[in-house]
Formats: sequence, structure tokens, C-alpha cells
Amino acid sequence: MALALLPLAIAPRAILAELRRVTVDDEMAFRSISDVEIAPDGSQVAYVVSTPSVEKNEHQVALFVVPSTGGVARRLGEGVRILNAPLPAPRLRWSPDGRAIGLLALAGEKPQAFAVPLDGGAARQLTEAAEGTSSFAWSPDGASLAYLTRDPLSAEEARTRALVTHVGAPDKPQRIVVRSVADGGGEPRTLTPAAHYVDGFSWAPDGREIVYSAAPRSGFTAQYETRVYAVAVAGGEPRTIVDRPGLNSRPEVSPDGRTVAFTSSNGRFDIMAARRLAVVPIAGGEPRELPLGDAWVNEYVWASDSRSIYLQANDGTFGSRQQMFEQPVVRIEVASGRAEQLTSGAEVDYALSLSRDGRRLAYRSVEGRTMGDVVVMDTASRRTTALSEVNPQLRELALGNLEVVSWPSFDGMEIFALLLTPPERPAHQRVPMLIYVHGGPGGGVTHGLFPQFMHVVGQIDPFPTEAMASAGFAVLFPMPRGGAGYGEAGQRAIVDHWGEADYRDIMAGVDAMVARGVADPERLGVMGASYGGYMTNWIVTQTGRFKAAASCASIADLADARLLLDGGELMTHYFREPWENRESYVAHSPLTFVEKVTTPLLLQHGERDPRVPVAGAWKMYRSLKALGKTVELDLYPTGAHVMYAPVLQRLVMQRNLDWFLRWIDTSAAPAAARPAGGG
Repeated sequence: MALALLPLAIAPRAILAELRRVTVDDEMAFRSISDVEIAPDGSQVAYVVSTPSVEKNEHQVALFVVPSTGGVARRLGEGVRILNAPLPAPRLRWSPDGRAIGLLALAGEKPQAFAVPLDGGAARQLTEAAEGTSSFAWSPDGASLAYLTRDPLSAEEARTRALVTHVGAPDKPQRIVVRSVADGGGEPRTLTPAAHYVDGFSWAPDGREIVYSAAPRSGFTAQYETRVYAVAVAGGEPRTIVDRPGLNSRPEVSPDGRTVAFTSSNGRFDIMAARRLAVVPIAGGEPRELPLGDAWVNEYVWASDSRSIYLQANDGTFGSRQQMFEQPVVRIEVASGRAEQLTSGAEVDYALSLSRDGRRLAYRSVEGRTMGDVVVMDTASRRTTALSEVNPQLRELALGNLEVVSWPSFDGMEIFALLLTPPERPAHQRVPMLIYVHGGPGGGVTHGLFPQFMHVVGQIDPFPTEAMASAGFAVLFPMPRGGAGYGEAGQRAIVDHWGEADYRDIMAGVDAMVARGVADPERLGVMGASYGGYMTNWIVTQTGRFKAAASCASIADLADARLLLDGGELMTHYFREPWENRESYVAHSPLTFVEKVTTPLLLQHGERDPRVPVAGAWKMYRSLKALGKTVELDLYPTGAHVMYAPVLQRLVMQRNLDWFLRWIDTSAAPAAARPAGGG
């Protein structure tokens, strides 16, 4: 499939001369599609568009419906405030009769389920949960609604909540509640016990049971203690379907009601274990993994005949090596395990939904130089039809060229990356280059205008790479070992060794881009956030090759990463406990080598970041200041691990662009490309 916008990536120079360069304000104006859902009869597709508004400091969201054969989209539900905080999360669900679209919207300050009539009438609120609703689903007959909500606080708990935090006290559980939505509705009934913290559920086709996954607690690693259960809608004790260690989550019942699919770490409590797709009889039994290599299955939907499943995944059979930047639509046969890729070309596909008869599949398709648009596939012919163009202004912009590159690392391992080059870069001419290290460590990048964040609203990216390309920078997005794309063995390659082979993979990429005549070795910068921030801090303690660096939400001391992070348990999977492996924690912490830094460093951190608390930024900043180094620290009092508010998103993007323009000259004529060594 090729969307009309693709030729912009390869536009001839005569056309590029008529286009304008991308600015941070342009990037802040890019719209995202937050959800896609096809009607049960396949005739129409609902989707939600998110538009950042710096003026109103929110992501404004709007619901549209368009014929699945193409045509003019209609806006619906203008009277509801579709959930947009901290980011848009509409959770679209058509009613079984196709007359209304369910979504999450704000009622006061709490998200609740609403039904928006297709005929344009007023929306109807379906839930009134005291703590709000995070997910919901219609019963197969449309008469009832199941939804997730947390138990409310008692009066005493509500009174003392602002006064004291009892660290380690259990959170209120998230439970399944069912209520009638016919004839004015009925009283809500809680189906699941307080001991089950539910994270996903699915109705059985006969409407008599709900299958769900739950952990015995909340917290970052609770997902690795999930089990799969079923509970009767009429009430009663849950029965166990899958009872084994590890992740067993997001169950979906097959249309024939016989089988449950779910994502699984195959019985392992391990953050680096692949999240495969498994199936099990609804009556219970031994789960069976579907063969997709080391794939991490992100979303899936059953085919109407219950014989196959459509899915989207990263890594594994269809997402490794040169394909690691793609997440195509794949269909896998449940009985044989035979899998085939249904989409072609360099694209990433999200929000899969299937018509009841299985003939049409709707999703959001992202190609390299787009933000993504709504597409419908005829599942028999695989012919696709693009139904939207939410960013027509892209036709006016001189976008950079994005391509897959690779190089041999120090040990011969082939390392892959995306390379973004300025739109008007003459052939065989060197340009300044920025290295953008992804988060994780097990993360990665994909095709799209915000390569690390195409799965969400892209403006949470602190680095405006398209504006950077328009300013004259090439941007290299390396995928060093330790991240996605190389299977579980690739992720385990950095266990107890952060900053070793991953650092050498990145530096080999720098050398390769210099040798190929892309990068000017005298005009290099490095940047990253979260684990990418750790790597940026690490890199500037190991080499002086970079003229400037920017580090967001970063780690300076690995002991902090274990003891202060909300997900600090993940560090034990890499380094064990600090008191068990003290020397390694110290040896792999950037703070240990801070006196070696010669690169001007910009540190940025949200003061409300629970994932990587601000202490590390303070440690790095004060150490460098005491040593007389060039360092600046920007703190954002309302910022979290990423910036959710458009005002902050724009501020951070512009700050990073200005930082690199301050230290790296993009106006000087680059040296003519010639074969080179390490620079």
C-alpha cells in the first residue's frame, strides 16, 4: 500500500525548492489518529483525531465516521469531552446493532463511557463510576455494558489522602462491573473479587461469561503475575482458565466461544521475555504458544471464523533485522501456526478492528513520512483503501528523507538504524549529524514522523527531528543490541553490561556514517530520553567526539534506578540488587566518570517523573558544575516522564533545537564527502 504522501520523501530538488522547511510549530500542528473502529456490518469506520492546541494547552479530540468504501467524513459527538488527559484515550466501541459508537469521555473530571448515536443525536452517559471508567465493552446483545473501575475511597481515606502517603499500602483494585443499558439502565453489579486487579476482559459470545486477566496486586511488575479467569455474568466465584507464572494478559474469546487468546511470557517472570500470542480452551487446559519467533504482540483481533487471528507485533518473525522498523498486519492460523504478512512496504499499523463478517479490516497505517491515516483492507483480496488525510499540510513541507541503514559493529554483528537526512542535502556532501538514542532499554523506533512515538500522540517526543532535519542536521536513530529487533538474545546482550556493547554499536554507526560521507565528524551531537538519556550521559563520559548533548528524563546513578524508580524492579533483571552487585552498578553509572565530560550537556527533567525521578538530573548537574563543566539543567514542575501538555511539549522541542544550533554550526559549508575512518 502506498499513501499519496509518500512521494514527498523522494521529491526532486525542483519540487523541494517550492516547499517550506519544517519548524517546531509545524511539528506541534501535526494531527494524530488516536483510535480506529469499524462498524459491525463493515459499512462505516469511526476514528478519533487529536490536534495539539498550544493556545488551550490540551490535545483536542474529535470523533469522525466515514464510509468504508471512501467518502466524506462526518463529525459526531461534538457535545462530549472525549477523554484527552493525560493523552487522548477514546477506546472506541460500536454498539452491536451499529446504531451508536461508545467511547470514553469526561463527566466532570472523571472518564465515563458514553454512547454517541450515529444519527447525530445527543450522547448518552452509560456509566457513573465514582472513580471513573478505564475500559468498557458492550454485551453481545447490546443490552448490558461491562466496564473497569477502581473501588472508591472511604470517607476517611479521601480525607487523609492529601495529608499522608502510606508507601507500600495496596491500591484499590480495578474490578469488572456490569450494568444494564437498556430501558434507562440498571444498578451496577461488581463481578470480580477485590483480590483480583483486572487489566483486561472479553465477553463470551453467548453473553453468559466474561473472561478476564488479573494480578493479585498493582505495580510496575504486577503484569508478570497475571492469570486468566472467567466469571459468570449472573454472579458467582470466578473459575481459573490459565494458572501459571509470568504474564498472561489481554484475553479475547473467539467468535465461536471455544478458545481464548491472550498475550503471554510463556510462564516466565522476566521483563525481557517475548510477549507471544497463546491460545487455550475456554474450559481450561494447557496453553499453546503460536509461533512468531520472539515477537512482542501489541494488539490482535480474532477472524470471524475463529480459525485465524489478525495481529500487529514488533520483533520476531515479521519485525526483526531490516524489518524491525515495521509493524505490519499479520494473519496467523490457530491450528497450524502458519503466519503471513498481509500488508507490504515500510509501514506500521495500529488499532486493528474487523467487521463481523470478517471481510473488512480497518486500522491506522503509518508510513515513513506520515503521521498515519485510516485504511480499510478487503481481507480476501488484500486491497486497501485510504479513508482519511488528516495532515494535508504535509504536502507543503520539505520533509527529510528517511531510510534504513546498517553497519557491522565491533564484533561483526549487523546493527540497524533509521537515517533521516535534510531534504535539500546535496549528494556526496557531509552534514552535521545528531545521534538519537531510543528509550527502553527494550524499546526502538519505527517509520513515521516521530519515529519513537508513533504509537501515541507524537508530540511527547522531546526532540523535533523533522525541524532538526530542516535546520540542516542528519539524525541517526540507532538500534543497538539491548533493544527491539534482535530477539530475546539481543535484549539479554546487555545484562550486567549497560554502556558496553550498546555504546560500541552506536559509535560504530557514527564511524559508518562518517565513512559513507553522510556525517561531518567535526559536527556531531547526541541526545536521548529515559534509557536514551542514560546512554547520552554515558556517551559523554566515554568520548569527547560530540560537540553538544541533550539528555531528558535521564539516569546518572544506576542504584537510583533500582531504588527510586516506580519500576525499579526491572533493574534486578539486568544487574540484580545493588548490594549483590555493587561493583557493576558503580562501573556502569555515568556519575562514576563525570570528570571525563568535555561535551556541553543540557539536562531536562519533569519534577513529577515517577519512572525516572529528578534526583539523577540533580546529581549529574551538580557534579558537572562543581567540576567547572558546561552544563545546564531545565526542570519542569508539572512535567512527568514525558511532557503531556502542548505548552511544555513545544517548549522542550524548541529548547533542544536551539541547544544544538547553539553549539553546532549548520550554516558552514560541509566538507566534501570522501572515504574516511573513525573521524
